[in-house]
Order: sequence, then structure tokens, then C-alpha cells
Amino acid sequence: MELFQHTLAKKVDIEGEGVLSGAQIRVEFCPAPPNHGIVFERADLPSPVRIPVRPENVKAVSGASVLVKGGVEIYYVEHLLAALNGLAVDNLLVRVFGGEIPLFDGSAKPFVEAILRAGRKPLWSLRRYIRLEEEIVVSEGQARVCLRPAEGLKLRYLIDFPHPSIGKQEFSLELSQERFLSEVSFARTFAFLKDILPLRKAGILKGGSLESALVLDDKQVLNPDGLKKPNEFVRHKVLDLLGDLYLLGAPLLAEVEARYATHRLHIKAVKAVLRNLYAWRWYPSPARAPLAVFSLPAYAA
Repeated sequence: MELFQHTLAKKVDIEGEGVLSGAQIRVEFCPAPPNHGIVFERADLPSPVRIPVRPENVKAVSGASVLVKGGVEIYYVEHLLAALNGLAVDNLLVRVFGGEIPLFDGSAKPFVEAILRAGRKPLWSLRRYIRLEEEIVVSEGQARVCLRPAEGLKLRYLIDFPHPSIGKQEFSLELSQERFLSEVSFARTFAFLKDILPLRKAGILKGGSLESALVLDDKQVLNPDGLKKPNEFVRHKVLDLLGDLYLLGAPLLAEVEARYATHRLHIKAVKAVLRNLYAWRWYPSPARAPLAVFSLPAYAA
């Protein structure tokens, strides 16, 4: 566990294609002071809107987590949040010039590279964790997410897809920066051609290609470079879970087991944690926690 909060040492920009809009979207990572938290800004609007990362400002749609405030939305925040969680970045203003975060190659790797290019900067304010004290379980049919008390953050994921390239896969990760980088940061999102084509035809997806996701037909993976790991699919689900858990607004100490889950169920679990105040506490226990559960302040950059 990190003792102190971190931000970035300098401002850094990245730019890529939005899969929904097909437009080029710039994302700026701006250093922020202690206790600022992660805040996204729709910088392309005439009056920019800032959306703090916290449970009441998030919703799930098919295949994505979305930050929303007053009708303003930012899609596909999960891979960036996974990189920030995996590399223990606590305070950042993320200025987005569009309504979505580019997928790039469908993994967290481009965000990791941007963060490492800027460098992490310690802020010398104590880092506070949400430490789970009681078990919390959420479910939808056979899908479930179970959170139990633990000393660090331990993730375990099980998926089962009736496809010859996937099938049943299971993967576990005990989070550290080194394990995040070596075991899940590179894992790409995946989609099925039969689901993509109708969205293309309807004009819902205007961007994206084999360079932004693993795409499967009925028999095989269509990407010429194939898989980076035989179980890249479940590794990516762990990556998604890591990003969605950072929607709590602070790092979590818990053992999290997910079975056949989705972004919708991840977010249901996140909201269940903060709704059940008896089930967690701040760690270390300060006289005043730096992140108020529902009152994270905005920072004027």
C-alpha cells in the first residue's frame, strides 16, 4: 500500500479516435493538489462541466462505464481509471475534449504510458483507503460480485463464454504496481462481430477497428496479431473491475470475487459499498478523512 497521495509531475496529453463519435478526441492529464481526487471535465463544452469520480456520478451501459452529471456524459472511463488505480494516482484533473475516452488499443497501456511519461509526484499527504469490514454481495441471476475484508486489494474473476476461443477462464490478481503492469495493463477489450455490425449499421458506432479491440466471429479471433495471452479475455475483465472499483473515489482494501459480471454489476457493487456505511471504515482512521463520501471538492486549475 502507498503511504502518501500522488499526482502527476507534469501535464501530459494523449489523443485518439472515439469509437462512438469517430472523432479525434484529446485528453489532458493535469496535476492536482492533495485531497482533490480524480475529477473529469468536459472541456469541449462552451461552459465546461466537471464530474468528480464518485458513485453517484456513474452509470453503466452495455460494455462501458459512464460518468454523468446534469445530462453531461463521458463514456469509456474504465480503462483510464484502471491505470490510475493500478499506478496509485490519487489526484488528477482529466480534461476531455469530447463525450468519450478514446479506446486506443482497448487496454490500459496507452494511459499507463502517458502516466509514466509524466511521472508520479508524491504530495506528502497521507493516502486514505476504504477498508471493508463486512462482506457485501450483489447479484443478477447467475452473475455475482462478492466483496470480503482483506489487507490489500485482491481480485478474482471467472468468465464463461460459449465461444471456442474463450470458454471458461479464471484469473486472480493481488494488486501492486508491478503486477498491474505485467499481468493486466495490456489486456484488450473484446467484442463479437455479430454484435458490432448492427451498431455500425445503426450509426451508433462511427469509429473503432481491429486496432481498438479484440473482435471475434463465430469461430475465431479476427485480429491478425492474435492474443497476447491465451486468457487475455479474463485478464481484461479484471482490468475493467479494477477501473470500476476506483469509482468509489478512493482505493479499496478488500477481496473481490466476480463471476460472469458486467460493468452494471461492478457499479452496483460500488454503490452497495458506500450505501452500507457499517461495512467499511477509513484506513488509517483519521480525525478527518481527506475524501468526504459525497462532498469531494472541485479544484480550480
